Order: sequence, then structure tokens, then C-alpha cells
Amino acid sequence: MPYTIEQLRGRHSVRSFADREIETGLVNRLRSEATYINTHDAGLNFQLRFGDGAPMRGFSRSYGMFRNVRNYMAPVIDPTFDHAIERAGYYSEQFVMECVNAGLGTCFVGGSYSRSHLDVTVEVYERIPFIVVFGYSEASATTLLGRLASKLTHRVTRQPRDFFDGTDEDYRRSCAEFTWLETALEAVACAPSGYNRQPVRLRSVETPKGPGIAAFTLDPQKDAAELGIAKFNVAAAVGGCWDWGEGGVFVKD
Repeated sequence: MPYTIEQLRGRHSVRSFADREIETGLVNRLRSEATYINTHDAGLNFQLRFGDGAPMRGFSRSYGMFRNVRNYMAPVIDPTFDHAIERAGYYSEQFVMECVNAGLGTCFVGGSYSRSHLDVTVEVYERIPFIVVFGYSEASATTLLGRLASKLTHRVTRQPRDFFDGTDEDYRRSCAEFTWLETALEAVACAPSGYNRQPVRLRSVETPKGPGIAAFTLDPQKDAAELGIAKFNVAAAVGGCWDWGEGGVFVKD
């Protein structure tokens, strides 16, 4: 579904959750979203677990400083499918925005959890590149943990120009040619990223059909999930679809 920049900006990483179960109706809504993703994109198997905080135990004092994690989504991927990690990032961000739209807090977690304690079904050839934890945000940061987590999750936002790879002249020319480009760059700026690296950049490129806008990363080997996350934000804010992969071109509706 489409989202405004304000809605995308409203998503922020939450690490301190209320000790509260998610209502049955919302559980069913999130299960339906995961099922929709699984049945519409090959090689992905999003598995949800509710009331299970085992993977996060022992990590409350790590970088993430998580509190009261009770629910998570594990995007199990078949790496033999092309761009599997990128597509996992794309559709995980779709799931995240569904959570946010329902009033829940979320956080992508790349390393601060115990993989051996994930209660999911994984074949020997499959991988879990990250998980997404979600739940009701803690109402206030009254604890030391809450205050520290709040500082970690509220970063200084970069300007749209920072996410365009090119000279100032390239930027001005591209914004004039693609009137939606600045909105797309704002959407990239809203995308979650490990350690706030925000590695995705948009660039003007030549295609067989003429000038276009493509997405690149600082490190294609490490940033595939973040490439997918940023691509979802652009597609949701502007309306359109992407070619998968590094250098994939955006086609506006």
C-alpha cells in the first residue's frame, strides 16, 4: 500500500516494549500479511512468533539494549533464488510498515539475538539474514534502559541531497527531469539501517529507454537487505516498481 513521507518518517527503531500481549485481531492481521508475502514472492518464508522472547535473552545489555521483546518475525530465505536477501529486506519493510500502521513498534535486528533459540523451521539450505522484533512500545522511557534506547533510536536526519550519488549539477538536472526524485530521496532517508549507516544511494543512469534512476549501495555484498528496505520505501512513497539487484532501475507508475 502507498505511504506518505510522514508515515515512513513515523517508523523508528523501538527496543523497549510494553509487557503486553498483542490482541487476537491484530495477531490475525499480521499473520495474514506474512501469508500474503509468502504466497506472492518465491523463496521467502516469513515466520511469526508471538509470546516468545527466548532469542533476545542475554542481549539486554548489548548494543541494542532490548527490553520485553515478546514477538518476532524471521524472514527465512532460500539463497538459491536471485536477490533473496534484498527481497527479504523489501518485504520485511512492508511487514514493518503494516505493524507501524497498526500502532506497533518494530526493530530490525541483525546480530543481537540467539539464532539457536529461534522457534522457526529452517531447512539446511535456508538462511535467516536478520529478524524483526515488534510489539507495543513502552509508554515512556522512565528506566535507564528506556532512556538509552531512546537516544539510540533518534538520529539526526540527513538531507535528501545526501542520498543522491552525483554532482550538484547532476542533482539539479535529475530533480528537474524526475519531479518525484526528491520524494524518493526522502523515502531513502527514512529507511532503517544497521548502525545508522544508511548505505543506499540513488543515481541518474542511462537505460535503453532513456534516462532513469537506479539504486546502489556502499557495499553490495553487505548491504543487500538495506537496498531492499530502501527500495520498498521509494516504491511506497512514489508509486512504482524496481528491478532487483545493485543498480536496479525504478519504473514509476
